[in-house]
Amino acid sequence: MARAEAAAATFERRVLRGAAEHQYLRVRLELPDGGARPSVAQLKQLVVSALRELHGEVGAALPVDILTYDEKTLSAILRVISSGLVKLWSALTLLGSYQNRRCAFRVLQLGTAGNSSWTERGCWFGCTKQMLLEMLQPFRYGVSGGGFRQRALTKLTGINSLLGRPVLQSLHVKVGDKAELTKAFTQSDVVTFSDLTGDTNPLHLNEDFAKKSRFGRTIVHGVLINGLISAVLGTKMPGQGCVFLSQEIRFPAPLYTGEEVVAAAEVKRLKGSIAHISVLCKVKESGKTVMEGMVKVMVSDSGSC
Repeated sequence: MARAEAAAATFERRVLRGAAEHQYLRVRLELPDGGARPSVAQLKQLVVSALRELHGEVGAALPVDILTYDEKTLSAILRVISSGLVKLWSALTLLGSYQNRRCAFRVLQLGTAGNSSWTERGCWFGCTKQMLLEMLQPFRYGVSGGGFRQRALTKLTGINSLLGRPVLQSLHVKVGDKAELTKAFTQSDVVTFSDLTGDTNPLHLNEDFAKKSRFGRTIVHGVLINGLISAVLGTKMPGQGCVFLSQEIRFPAPLYTGEEVVAAAEVKRLKGSIAHISVLCKVKESGKTVMEGMVKVMVSDSGSC
């Protein structure tokens, strides 16, 4: 008996007629570590910076108006064109720091207005969780092209915040956190790495060849030095479960076998679940810097990282 074919997937297109030109968000800025409260001008700059960080210069040009702002409660009413609602909402909820301190925007209420007297009438139209999830479909499943799909994965951390569950509550790292480890590579370590990777550059393995080079002796692979930073991040700070996303590093000087090197990391900025960490590798005895730069790490929100 022939098996029935699976029903083809169906899609429904919804067209909202007479949609409002603007959306209004009542938001509150939370500063769990304290610090100076932003003025209305600083709040506007913070909103623009959040849009630029997540959506680039095009996002930063999104017209957003601050209609009211209470500096005491850090609450505000924002107005944005309807087509820019998701961009603004995602940018605000994924913002992680203000003046190098933790912060979080809470979207308290979403509404539309039938006319220009909206702020006087307080005419809010509630946004259900289902409506919100529908708006966030592009962020949940990704959009093909460029690096958007990878960025969409990090935006999933914002959905909990959008539904009323704070992003910051489970992060266990903060700006200023530091960690380090110390190690001296042996020539045997270098040979083992060469065997594993196939990198048999004689600059690392052949003393006679290296003596004729600008370095005068064999040097440790840069990737091995970089590996120390991976060890710091994965075992000390932020710790287990973290994901190494990207790096910008340079190697100002060579590291020789036998030199004791200190690999250090410090959290410089937090944005949602992404930690921006400065890294530095220095020879302990001479103070020579052999590697430095910045890395981005996704911090686990489970508390196990």
